[in-house]
This record gives sequence, structure tokens and C-alpha cells, in this order.
Amino acid sequence: VIFCFSSVYKILQSVMLIVYLVTLLLHYATCANILYVAPIASPSLQRWNRALAMGLRDRGHNVTMLSHDAEKNPTPKNFTLILLEGIYDIIDAKFESNEIKEDTAIKTMRALFKHVEFCCEYDFNTTGFKTLEEYPKTFKFDLIIFDSSYGRCFYPLITRFNNPPAVAVTPYRLPPILSNAFGNHLHTSYTPYYNTEFSTKMTFIQRLLNFFYTYVEVMYRKNSFSPKENKIVKDYFGEETPALRDYERNMSLLLTNVDFVLDFPMALPPNIIPVGGLHLTPSKPLPKDLQSIMDNAKNGVIFFSLGALLRSDKLTEFQLQNLVEAFKQLPQTILWKYEGDSIPGLSKNVILRKSLPQNDILGHKNMKLFITHGGILSTQEAMYHAVPVVGIPFRSDQRANIRRMERREMAKLINYKNFTVAHILENVREVINNPIYKKNIRLLARRYRDQPLTALQRGIFWIEYVMRHKNVEHLVLPARDMDGYQTANLDILACLLLFSVMIYISYLFLPTALKVTYETLRNHIQAK
Repeated sequence: VIFCFSSVYKILQSVMLIVYLVTLLLHYATCANILYVAPIASPSLQRWNRALAMGLRDRGHNVTMLSHDAEKNPTPKNFTLILLEGIYDIIDAKFESNEIKEDTAIKTMRALFKHVEFCCEYDFNTTGFKTLEEYPKTFKFDLIIFDSSYGRCFYPLITRFNNPPAVAVTPYRLPPILSNAFGNHLHTSYTPYYNTEFSTKMTFIQRLLNFFYTYVEVMYRKNSFSPKENKIVKDYFGEETPALRDYERNMSLLLTNVDFVLDFPMALPPNIIPVGGLHLTPSKPLPKDLQSIMDNAKNGVIFFSLGALLRSDKLTEFQLQNLVEAFKQLPQTILWKYEGDSIPGLSKNVILRKSLPQNDILGHKNMKLFITHGGILSTQEAMYHAVPVVGIPFRSDQRANIRRMERREMAKLINYKNFTVAHILENVREVINNPIYKKNIRLLARRYRDQPLTALQRGIFWIEYVMRHKNVEHLVLPARDMDGYQTANLDILACLLLFSVMIYISYLFLPTALKVTYETLRNHIQAK
């Protein structure tokens, strides 16, 4: 019996070993080498890109990422970071306190294109990019992912690495330039330009402005920015480099940071996949000191942060002192992400830290309020964790984010030009004490979580779908290859209008013409 049992046990061990080896081989057989190009210098947007890259890595793929942002912790396995070094030193050196100012939609758009142009010119001269260029000519990437939010200057890497399939992504919601480039109709009558405070129900003047902003961005890219971008690329890669629009046309799929719960409903073609909030995750345990602070906050916690690029130590003396005075009058514990050393006159309920784990703090049960600049990712995190918001926006896109939350009674907006103690306290107390804000944002959080797949899972599925099928042109609308006047049927309308005018003219002048003709013939007959 013992002999039989031993034999069966050895057989089972062998079978289990074979199953394990087969599983392991299948796993690595389906792994892919992916190049992820994230060329825009923005720590905030990098969090979104990195979340997608780590999701792919966790699926077993080997991910090589080209980025301006260094890893804070040891580099994970199956992940290679190629650092485009040094750009933040230049940006920080140029940053002055008077740059924290309110911008219009057009100024923000032009500033973004200018930033992208600067990044392109800078990146080609970095050691990191030269490292990627020195990869063997035969090196194989199975897929290239491009953050295509505004810049396209790295698209020639597709040719450099022997034309693998490519996918475009954008953490920057859905810019009209990308929506248009991937064949989507620009429904300006009810889809507000993302840098405005408009809602889906616009007045005539708002619709007029919305149309203007949307098409100014599209035309500015096409007629002003694209020639500059193509010149930069040809100067580096050579005159024979194809036009960037040709590279873009060969990308069939776009993943975009929009969600119909977090954002407005919108019509999207099959090749534009909404993955809004793919960076959102449940909170993790806090460091012991922060955990203790938040657990012991009897009146709850207010978290104040202006994000990764805006620095609260660059606020004016007037703004800082009004914040300090307002916080003194609040019973809550305030965690303040402050990049400087100290602030005079700070009360005991305020704790300053140069760096704070935002997602994990927002997910704590004692969170009462999030005071934020209103960036895309920060507002999405607040909605995911059901934390009401008081927004202090400085730029048009931030103001638009907060205004949209305010319309849904999940937030209040503070105009930084009216940064008085009374104004701060009025809005903070309104959001904390009025239960409607918490109720509405909690309802939104439940709706967002009630999906068959998370945004990250959905994004990974479609990326792997492209790798499996190589070409997903069957998802692309014919509108992508049509002129705007054709997709809007403007030529048909013009024809109908011309026909109608001709009929109307005939209606007006035909009786007179017939009468004149009749009189002429009658006179002619009488004369005979």
C-alpha cells in the first residue's frame, strides 16, 4: 500500500511539474516587448501613463518606457525606464511666482503647443533618447504606445523599430485635435471644449464660442504647429521621414482619459476607447505617522494640495496669510502639501509636508474635504474616493474641471483673485456642513465603480487586442479619410441651398418674364 501510494505521489508530482512548465511556457509565449513613449514633461500626466505601463507589466509584458520622470522606488521587474533627463531643472528655473495666474482657453492651448515644441527640441538631445537610438537595428518591439496628447515628434520611432503596430493614448481627456484625427465628429453643439466652463446645454453665444475654440485648436495644429513639428522631426531623422500625419493615420486605436460617469456623455467611434480614471486604485495603508494623524483626527481631515507642477510656496504673501488665518478657524486637521520650509503663524491643526501620498489620503475614512487646484487626475481621484472638493483653479482647464463638479453639487470654486479669509471659510464650511455635496459625490463614486471591467482592464484588453490582430482598421469610421465638409454634408446642403435659391428666383421673376414675353409677342403680331 505504501509502495502504491509513493508511486501515485511521484506521478502526481510529475504531472504537476509538467502542467507548471507548460503554463510557464504559454505565459512567456504570450508576453510582448512594448515601448511606451511618454514625451510630455508633466509629473501629473506621467502618473496616468505609468499606471497603464505597470498594468501591462503585471500582465507579464516587458515594458520599456521613455519618460522625463524617474522612478521613486527600485525599478520593478520586466520594466525598463529610459530617462529623458534634465528637463524639470529648466522648467523649475523658469518658474516664477507671477506665473501662477489665470489663463484663457486660447492662451492655455497656445502654451500647451509651445511646451510640446520645447519638449521635442529638448528630448532629441538627451542621453536617454540617444540610448534608445543605439538599440540594435534588429531589436523588436511588438507594439509602441504613444502619449499623443499634443505632440507627435517621436512617431518616426515606428520606422526605426521596423514598423510594429502602434496605439495612441492621452491622459488629457480628449483634445479636439485627437478626436478629429481619429475620425470622430466634433459635436460642438453639445460637447463643450475641455478648457471652457460650458456645460452640455449652451446658449447661442456659448455654442458660437465653443465652435470657435474647438476649430481654432484643430486649425492651429494643422496649419501652424504641424509644419514646425515636421521640421524638427526631419532635421533629426532626415528629410526622407514621412509626414507625421501619415504615421498618425496608420494608428487605428486611441485610448482616452474620459468616462461617461466622471465626464459628460459623448459620441465616440469604435476606435476611440474611453478609459477614464485608469490610474484610480483603492487606497493603501499610510505610513505610520500619517496613519496615526488621520486616525486620531476627531473632527476629520482636510487635505490641501495644488498638484505636482503648481507649488503652494509660490503663492503670494497675501494668499498664504489668508489661508493660514482661515485654517486657524477650522476645527479639522489640515494636511498641507507645501514645498517650502515653513510658514509664520501656522496653527497647531495644520501639518506641512513636502510630499504626501494623495490617493491613500483621499481614501481614508476620516477625509472631509479636498482643497485642490482642480487638475484632471486630482478631481478624478476625489470623485473615485467620494471626497467633496473646494477648488482653487489657476488655469482654464482646472477651472473647467471644478465648474463641472460645482454644477453637480460636489464642489465649490474659489476665485483666487477673491482670496479673502471670509471667502475661503464660507466655501469650506458650505461643502463640509451641507450633506448634499457628500451625497452627490458618493453617488457618482458608486456609479463609476459599477462597471464590468475597470478602466485599466479595459485599456489593457484593447492594447492586447491590437497585438493579437495587428491591424484594427475595421473599427475606423470612413469619416477619418473624408474632408470636414463631406462628413458634415456641407456640399449637399450647399447644393440644396443653390437649388432652392434658383427655384425662389424663378418664382419671383418667372411671372414677369412670361408677361414681358407675352406683351412682346402680342405687339409683334399686332405690328404685322
